[in-house]
Amino acid sequence: MLYFGYGFIGGIGLGIGYVTTIDAVIKWYPSSRGFASGLAVSGFGSGAVAFSNINAALLRAFTVPQAFAVLGAINLVVMFLCALLMRPPPPDHNLPGVALEMMDQSLTDINHLNMQSVQQTIKGKSATVGGQTITVGSNSGDPVLIITLSQALSSVDFWLLWVAFFVNLVFGVVIISNLASMSTNMFGTDIPAPVTMIVTIEGVFNAGGRLLMGWISDWTGRRRTFLFVISLQIVIVACLISVLPQQSFWPFVVLVWLATLCYGGGVGVIAATLADMFGAPNMSACHGIMLTGWSVAAIGGGITYTGVVGSLTGKGGYTLSDPYVYVVNQYWILSLLICGWIALLLIRITPRERLFPSVRGQVFCHTFVGITIRLVRGTKQHGLHDYEFLCATIGDAGSTHDIESSGSINSTDIVPGSKGLNTRLEEINLGAHNALARLDFDPASVNNANET
Repeated sequence: MLYFGYGFIGGIGLGIGYVTTIDAVIKWYPSSRGFASGLAVSGFGSGAVAFSNINAALLRAFTVPQAFAVLGAINLVVMFLCALLMRPPPPDHNLPGVALEMMDQSLTDINHLNMQSVQQTIKGKSATVGGQTITVGSNSGDPVLIITLSQALSSVDFWLLWVAFFVNLVFGVVIISNLASMSTNMFGTDIPAPVTMIVTIEGVFNAGGRLLMGWISDWTGRRRTFLFVISLQIVIVACLISVLPQQSFWPFVVLVWLATLCYGGGVGVIAATLADMFGAPNMSACHGIMLTGWSVAAIGGGITYTGVVGSLTGKGGYTLSDPYVYVVNQYWILSLLICGWIALLLIRITPRERLFPSVRGQVFCHTFVGITIRLVRGTKQHGLHDYEFLCATIGDAGSTHDIESSGSINSTDIVPGSKGLNTRLEEINLGAHNALARLDFDPASVNNANET
């Protein structure tokens, strides 16, 4: 009953309350999504700190079943009263910079919208949808991307973001749940500060990271903030590998606090990132699926951590006070963080990146941190157009043609696909381009694909 009631039923309620709160906040404050969602989820971290002391007091005053009953009653009353204040924005709620994300869902069958046409059509104008008039702010210069939920969940960008979010959480959920035991096992009972104080300050860093990174992401962008968070985690874990063998208490604790700040930072940024990428109407469902990464990190990370510790303390002959037991765990966490960092680089976050137009023969196209990499299938060349033929001929080291004097080139000796043609193409050099410059030859004016 404990696992079913507190674990399963309580977990469902926790997820519903978490996602719906963030969904309402995101829609009310579209121009400050990072700060608004960060402030909301910081309450989640603050609640953990506050109720750790409240739960301890309840257990001292009541039996365990009675403490559960009192705790459930407190949650019921507080959450019911707060739920009365939660509602979506009214239809006429317009703010500068709001895109067409509150449009009727019947229009979300549009896969992609052209960037230029969208900017010219909706900028500074109103749209009537389902009897409601929606005004787009005059400063809305970004392109608009309207997609369905199925398109959002099936996109590569969503799952790359899932990987980055999962990796960001692994260190936090593993270390937070084991910080007290790690401190007492490695440093004993004679540590400079009480374990409860260390854990409480860790919770403050967790809540502060959610608010701080969410606010920063509104100014610097979601990708830059997320990259900073994971990059800092990589540096911290690398430092822990060096600090743990020295058994230095305060460097260890400070590094863990900073890593917890990054852990909270990823949680504070993820909701705003999803709203930016897939639109506010799809944010709740996408956020719910994204939070499965939290569960996988908690279950998978916890099992891996305890498995490594159990293996080293069992067959390996180490003890729980040996720092090597905890150093080994940092290596697989570091590897995951590097994978998440790479995944972040591949994500197309902004609509401009995801609306980049394709070209004929395109095989692959992806935006890599603002730089678009495109592979285009080559076509069979039956001949050379004038510019290529001219470069091939005058680039021939054995050519005796004087371009400036004759003004014409005899092309009868060039056969497409012949060895002579390939040789000439490989010998295009600076001399050829210098000759073109002397002729004032403009390659852009050459007609395409003239057969020779």
